[in-house]
Amino acid sequence: MNLPSARWGAMLITLLPASAVAQRATQVVLDNDSFNFWQAPARRADREYTQGTRFMVLVPTHNALVRRLLGGPNSCESNGNHDCRMASFALTQGIYTPTLNVLRRLPGERPYAGWLGGEVGVLRERQHAMTALALEVGVTGAASLAAPAQKAVHRLFGFPEPQGWDAQLPSELAALATYRGAATLIRLMPARAGMRALLAPVWTLRAGTVATDATAGAQLTLGLNAPAPWKSATNVYGDRWSLFFRAGAQQTVVARNVFLDGSTFSSSVRVDKLRWVAEQQLGVGARTPLGLLEWQVHSRGREYRMQPRAHAYSTLSFSVR
Repeated sequence: MNLPSARWGAMLITLLPASAVAQRATQVVLDNDSFNFWQAPARRADREYTQGTRFMVLVPTHNALVRRLLGGPNSCESNGNHDCRMASFALTQGIYTPTLNVLRRLPGERPYAGWLGGEVGVLRERQHAMTALALEVGVTGAASLAAPAQKAVHRLFGFPEPQGWDAQLPSELAALATYRGAATLIRLMPARAGMRALLAPVWTLRAGTVATDATAGAQLTLGLNAPAPWKSATNVYGDRWSLFFRAGAQQTVVARNVFLDGSTFSSSVRVDKLRWVAEQQLGVGARTPLGLLEWQVHSRGREYRMQPRAHAYSTLSFSVR
């Protein structure tokens, strides 16, 4: 993995206040089509975007530059008017595969590919809106450790060993800048006995050698003390328990995707990608004074011309303080 240089690390230390460690939140996000619990194990696809792991730490920050970028109070407010400005530090791995039980990918299928990246960002999380900026640097190819990671998981759970990783995308340094936002647009019902329904637009812009695309959509959250669609454990809305259902839909327009278009600086396999990709989500979750747990199903439309069908995978996410 290629982490930011020591110079970057020294600069980033200034994002952290002396008391930040005691206030930090930790998020773990696991993506896998093995979490499609409504399907029989033999029917789970185990292809396309087949596995992802993300580990993130959020730390409140009083850094002057971040305050100019995002605004907000000098310190986090954790009452009903929750408003917190945070620095984020994340490690991410993603695994993409064609059909796993053949030695060579079939004509028109996506290539084997992996991603391993380190991300630094800042975000402002309010009771009714969220804004986030991030920069991620990492590697594709064998250096991403995607092949040994997938093979280890398959051995652990007794699945057939994946074939064809010798033909994965080559190792290459890559970068990605991301801007994300969300806001509560409509409260669909008054808060009675803790019941709440929230409709929120969400959007993402990404640019870099990993991907260049734009996404817009909306999420509906319904339940007891239902939280907003951003999932930081710091946003606890009075530290109350909550049980909720979430549904969403979004549309992405894609200019570039390294896992479909192939490597940026060297020759590699590529496929004929589709410019417009739709996605729907359904999920359930619970929150306690200690954090948040959510399971969410994603149905992502076809991303390239020869992809046989839309792909479904599920996410398990944990956020703790």
